[in-house]
Amino acid sequence: MPLHAVVIGERTLARGSEAQHVEWDANVRELLSKAGSQAEDVATLHVSMTEQQFLLDFRDEDDSELVTIIIPHELLSEHITEYIDIVRQIADADGVNQMEALDMAKKVTHDRAGRVLKRELRDVGFDLETSRRLFTLLLSLRVDTTRLVGIHGHRTIR
Repeated sequence: MPLHAVVIGERTLARGSEAQHVEWDANVRELLSKAGSQAEDVATLHVSMTEQQFLLDFRDEDDSELVTIIIPHELLSEHITEYIDIVRQIADADGVNQMEALDMAKKVTHDRAGRVLKRELRDVGFDLETSRRLFTLLLSLRVDTTRLVGIHGHRTIR
């Protein structure tokens, strides 16, 4: 289902710093810019987070609920931990070859997390690229990514 807007829950916004708000806005813009889906209904995605889960609430233009999907943190925790570990290793990498290998590992981990989300979001028909971008947003909501060097993008491999 194509996304018209993404709204982050008030409780999540309240706990974020100004830098995190900027990061979240950028991640939302990126998600909306390439949001691909096989479904026809246009939706607004309301994202909220508790200690145990992400709540993804898809609503139509009249604010009626289309579908709500719960993503337990444990479903993504391994991917988030692995991704953050790789990013930290990139910051400490010695040389281009090690950086490129780690960047490829980061991309693979991002793809795996995207596939997990794509499977969980099959009712809304997100493609892999949109699911990857959603992982980026969820990751930034769960972990303060503003303090991590190398978190953004992937290097171009020669």
